[in-house]
Amino acid sequence: MSAQTLTRAPARMRLAMLMLAAVGLVLAARLFYWQVVQWDRLDDLARGQLELKTKIYARRGDIRTRDGYLLAADRFLYTARLTSKVNRKPEALAEIARELGAILNQPPETILPKLSSKEPVTLARDVPITIGGPLQDLKEKRYLTNLEITSRPMRYYPGGSFATHVVGYVNLERQAAYGVEQARDTLLRGRDGQINSAGDALREVIPFDVPMNAVATNGADLVLTIDRGMQRIVEVELANAIRSTRAASGSILVLDPKTGAILALAAYPTADLNAYFDPANQTRYNNPVVSSQYEPGSVFKAITLASALDAGTITPHTVFDDPGQIDFGGATIKNPEERVMGRVGLVDVMRYSLNVVALKMSVGLGAEKFYQYVRDFGFGNLTRVELAAEVAGEVKSPGDGKWRDIDLGTNAFGQGLAATPLQVATAIAAIANQGKLMKPYIIHQVHQPGANPVTTAPQFIRQVIKPETARLVTQILADAIVAESVHKAVVPGYRIAGKTGTAQISGYGAYDQKWTIASFVGYLPADDPRFVILVKLDKPQTSEWGSQVASPVFAAVAKQLVAQIGLPPDEIRKGK
Repeated sequence: MSAQTLTRAPARMRLAMLMLAAVGLVLAARLFYWQVVQWDRLDDLARGQLELKTKIYARRGDIRTRDGYLLAADRFLYTARLTSKVNRKPEALAEIARELGAILNQPPETILPKLSSKEPVTLARDVPITIGGPLQDLKEKRYLTNLEITSRPMRYYPGGSFATHVVGYVNLERQAAYGVEQARDTLLRGRDGQINSAGDALREVIPFDVPMNAVATNGADLVLTIDRGMQRIVEVELANAIRSTRAASGSILVLDPKTGAILALAAYPTADLNAYFDPANQTRYNNPVVSSQYEPGSVFKAITLASALDAGTITPHTVFDDPGQIDFGGATIKNPEERVMGRVGLVDVMRYSLNVVALKMSVGLGAEKFYQYVRDFGFGNLTRVELAAEVAGEVKSPGDGKWRDIDLGTNAFGQGLAATPLQVATAIAAIANQGKLMKPYIIHQVHQPGANPVTTAPQFIRQVIKPETARLVTQILADAIVAESVHKAVVPGYRIAGKTGTAQISGYGAYDQKWTIASFVGYLPADDPRFVILVKLDKPQTSEWGSQVASPVFAAVAKQLVAQIGLPPDEIRKGK
């Protein structure tokens, strides 16, 4: 039609033609929008409706003690679901309902209506393999293609609250928290796989070729240095100590001083790892042995003694004058119970735990040498043990803006600096181990799928003090215990070396005047140590002194440990 003809056309025809042209333009614009602008989004949507992705969960590695006790493992739970109506004759449906009821322990009359449901319906959720397996067999037997059986792993802790602070936990979202679970999560968790497949409008599955799929890689199994029997001993004795002293909390740690292996570690309060979701348990999984720092108190005098002897500023025959108190750095330092000892040798310095003499030792060393020894013993640095959330403690140094002159004096007897129980035990272990500082560790072996086990080799860090110095310190500490005829850390038949600690609790710029931290760290046999044992009790109510509440716990643990490994008493072992 020509333009002239159009101009002669009736007005209604012209209007209709304009409307048709406008509709055509709109349709063209919409087609351009959907076919060009929205192409990528629609293509992804179509693929999402046709391509099916099924996750294959990797098995998280087991965690076991060195003697084979299972601490953590995965167990798979199964969910059964009907995706659509089961099209069978009534008598066949009734038979299927009876078979499903027998497996699920449900009445057949409860299941029968679900078989006829046009909407998806769940038959069972999170049931064990003892149910999941028979369900799969029934699916294949009855050709129930619309019976969907899926599985998911859940972490399980057979020991409940056993070794809680060592193990840690994994929640339902497969997120690790605390302990070895978190510290070695990458090793344990493996890598999930995936099956890629296509589906038609009825969701019938058409698997893709094998190269399109990703195979799951299971996680590594870990064998810890923890010994089940020793762990049981320290957990029982810690619970007994908490009950008898009415302490608020506490810890016991057992180390092999020659290797750095952690043989047992217990803390209180504790909780069942399978009940991590209980709000009442949320604060009970943090491991205070590596994650909480405290002022170690008089235990630190063993470090000061070792440093002064090694530097040669004192000798085994040095005699000090102890006036009972001394003014230093703008404060007055006093001995425990305000003792005034006069002239004393090193054995009595340790026996009576004299603050004034410890101060004289650190001042005699000088700040540079003293703090060099302190850091060489490992204080102020992470040990890098395979446990989550380790803290480094705090050691102030001249020139850092925090240090004051008085710190040189108070640090000598373990006040004004902070450490973790693991740092304290590792430092004392260096004295027990001829002056050799070893890296503490808790993983004995790693078992990667399809590979040979990898065993952790003990790691020597540094020679902190000379071997002869270490032997002198051991002799002095052991003689100090013998000199006190009723020392409660004594283990009959074995010579032990160790030091008590009674530390004030700092907070908000001042020390708590009511509560203390009572501790004892020792090792035995003194001449050839097999165990370093640290006992720490927070806010004991029966006595504030480490010698009264922590020392007996050391003795109770040590007696059982030597019996467990069959270690003969000193006289028999030495052939006397």
